[in-house]
Amino acid sequence: RTLPRRPAAAGAVAEARAEAARAQVAQAEAALAAALAAQDAATSAVAAAEARLAEAEALRARRETAEAGTRAARAEAEGEAGALSAERDALARLVERGRSGGRAVLDRITVAPGWEAALAAALGDDLRAPLTADGAGWRDLPPFPAPAPLPAGAEPLAPHVAAPPPLARRLSQTGVVADAATGARLQAALLPGQRLVSKAGDLWRWDGFALPAGTGDSQAARHLQQVNRLKVLEAQAAEARTRADTAIAGHDATREALRAATAAESEAREARRRAETALTDAARAASRAESAQTLARARAEQMQAEQARHREDEADAATRLVTAERALADLPDRGAAAAAVEDARTGVEAARIATLSRRAALDELRREGNARAKRLQDIAVESANWRGRLDQAGARAAELAARRESGARELAEAEAQPSQLAASRARLAEDEAAALTRLTRARAAAEAGDDALRAATEAEREAEREASSAREARAGTEARAEATRETLAAARARIHEEAETTPEALAAELGPDTPPALAALEAEIARLRAAREALGAVNLRADEDKRALEEERAQLDAEKTDLTEAIRKLRAGIGSLNREGRERLLGAFDTVNRNFATLFTHLFGGGEARLTMVESDDPLDAGLEILCQPPGKRLATLSLLSGGEQTLTALALIFAVFLANPAPICVLDEVDAPLDDANVTRFCDLMDEMTRRTETRFLVITHHAVTMARMDRLFGVTMVEQGVSQLVSVDLRAAEALVA
Repeated sequence: RTLPRRPAAAGAVAEARAEAARAQVAQAEAALAAALAAQDAATSAVAAAEARLAEAEALRARRETAEAGTRAARAEAEGEAGALSAERDALARLVERGRSGGRAVLDRITVAPGWEAALAAALGDDLRAPLTADGAGWRDLPPFPAPAPLPAGAEPLAPHVAAPPPLARRLSQTGVVADAATGARLQAALLPGQRLVSKAGDLWRWDGFALPAGTGDSQAARHLQQVNRLKVLEAQAAEARTRADTAIAGHDATREALRAATAAESEAREARRRAETALTDAARAASRAESAQTLARARAEQMQAEQARHREDEADAATRLVTAERALADLPDRGAAAAAVEDARTGVEAARIATLSRRAALDELRREGNARAKRLQDIAVESANWRGRLDQAGARAAELAARRESGARELAEAEAQPSQLAASRARLAEDEAAALTRLTRARAAAEAGDDALRAATEAEREAEREASSAREARAGTEARAEATRETLAAARARIHEEAETTPEALAAELGPDTPPALAALEAEIARLRAAREALGAVNLRADEDKRALEEERAQLDAEKTDLTEAIRKLRAGIGSLNREGRERLLGAFDTVNRNFATLFTHLFGGGEARLTMVESDDPLDAGLEILCQPPGKRLATLSLLSGGEQTLTALALIFAVFLANPAPICVLDEVDAPLDDANVTRFCDLMDEMTRRTETRFLVITHHAVTMARMDRLFGVTMVEQGVSQLVSVDLRAAEALVA
């Protein structure tokens, strides 16, 4: 007797499949080991990149602080050097204007600082005379054989003056006293040709002539003071220029170091991003390898179970064959019974195959539904994460914009206080350093927050993976329970079909001689079969999911490109606006500066004034300094002038701005209140000049009689009766015509 051929062939096929499954398990384990090694290497690379990034950020923060300090020092040094250079140039022009081309003695005399008024009082107009041999001027004569001594209490003026030899006789007979009382007391003791002076500029001559300080011509004294002041300014300007050059070199060095540190930080950040990407790819590869290993092991277990089932079927078929042969021997028609048995077996096999196919389809639908539900959950979580990141980015952008506006307001307030410029500059430097420190801390906090967010996201993904594993385990358990129930039902139906009895009756009929290992084997077979069914089939939607993800990535890349292009256009627009603003500002500045210089000279009857940009080479960031020099004074800032001079200078600046864009009507409210009569006259002359240069009608609100006398028409309110006001109008031009 031979075994049936079908179970034997199925067992051979199951053996081949089990061998292939074991080979796939070995390959999956090798791939998993390689993926885990790559993941460890990527983790080490991420840690190293994080360390390099932290070092680069710390270095960049230190160099930002150093660059801020050197920038402040450079601005201060350049401002000081510019102010000194401007004052030196203006004073040099004044000195050159006061010279006589080298012909006068005044151009060849050098006097010690503080003795200028004394020398001017001693020589007076004689300082304007030239050195000559035969014409009008100073002639070189031999010194006195025995010069007459000066009165006791007077010291010679000659040691304090370096003058040409022709002035030796005059200087030797000129003495200096401590005060005016001493000079008046010693005047009677002067010998012919002698004179006494004081450092304040008083003069006493031997012939009884006296000239108090301030009553004579002080132009020579001012010229000598300007010459001495020019020497001091030249030295100070040279020192300030040296300090400014040193500060510029230091700022350039720190700025270059900051640029290098910023580039290093960007490179470190990019290296960290690449390391994180590599770590993510390695983690995904390890996850795929682990899944492949689990799938290969499950497939191997499934093949082993199928092989055992085929062996069992083969043994069962052999047992049934023996039983059938015995029954066949008892049957009268053996051929007909064999045909009936074969037909019944074919029907049973077909029904079993149909049941397995329907069960596989049902499991496939369940797995597909679970996969879609999981995908929807993942999409919802990812969408929520992106919305949260977008809200955080918007909040951070708004916060940075608010901080930038606040800093701009603080800078505007600081620039609006010229009198406290030095203290404000130091305070702003400290605030800027503190702001940079806060910015560094904020960036560190933001990076820490990003790290915490990434850790939380990774924990969330890990939790989702564990939940997915739990759901899969639950589904597997349910599938195994269902398979057990179906297997039990199939076994009950099979026992009923083949033995026409129940399992309980069959167990009672077989008795205690039933092999105990058979039930355990059946349970193991059912468990392995359920595990195989729980693995599911191949995901046929993987290509569609991949295409959908690629389309989404392409859309995000396009959006990123659009955003980058918009940022580039915005920056280009800002640069264009800045360029146009600089051009317009410089044009308006030049116009106002020319008008201001002209009006200042007209108001003061001489002198000069100009506007200077300070603190920055960029006109949009520079401050404004007003440098003015009324006649007879040195060049100074507006805050160093008297109240009336400040008012006249401010009027000149206001009208200079007004001339740049004249209006049909200009209203002036009590602008002449701080001025005396002489300055009010100058103010009225300025309005006459403005009227000639423009077509503007000036409405002046004033209580000053001089201003009202210079107007064309007067409007006022008078009270003729108690409680009754009346408008009064007087045309002064018509009144003058009537008087004439």
